[in-house]
Amino acid sequence: MRVEIWTDIVCPFCYIGKNNFNRFLEDLPEGETIEVVNRSYELDPYASRTQSHNTVQSLADKYGFSVEEAKARMRGVEEMAEKAGLPMNIFEARGANTHDAHRLVHLAKEKGKDEEVMNALFRGHFVDGLNINDQDVLLSLWKEAGLEEKEAREALGSDTMKEAVERDLSSAQELGIRGVPYFLFDGKAEVSGAQPKEVFQRVYETLKKER
Repeated sequence: MRVEIWTDIVCPFCYIGKNNFNRFLEDLPEGETIEVVNRSYELDPYASRTQSHNTVQSLADKYGFSVEEAKARMRGVEEMAEKAGLPMNIFEARGANTHDAHRLVHLAKEKGKDEEVMNALFRGHFVDGLNINDQDVLLSLWKEAGLEEKEAREALGSDTMKEAVERDLSSAQELGIRGVPYFLFDGKAEVSGAQPKEVFQRVYETLKKER
């Protein structure tokens, strides 16, 4: 079975949903495997590639909230992560353009290390409050995933994997995806949002029976 997953690095529900999906994978019966294909999605493709603002302040500014009201609205996300067993410092997260981060995930995919790079990026953004607009930060997270810096530095200085990201964005548009995370099982069964692992299990069992 094949599952394609569209996510964005700055999406807290992607961070949580991917974790829940990975827990479902861990519970698969021995001998059963799923091919996982990570796809790129950009929630804000026009976000600045140079400036990075605290997410709480940005939410307050965008909707005219006080900082405390913005925190109250975001607290539920942190509680959701806690229930999923994930560390999260949502109030320290910084907004960013994720295009370069997605390019690195595609580059890592060629080495079978895309999951490791995605996990490093999620932790950097949601736990450590790092600015993933900063190429030095991206390189540090790349190395954290156990990869050599040289290739990533060359990629960031060029258009490497730009077309791969754009293909994922185009396929998301064709499928009518308007929010992430989005999971597509064998090209036909859809799961949207940060669902618990039991939801993935039910979809998987249904498709197995159909086969």
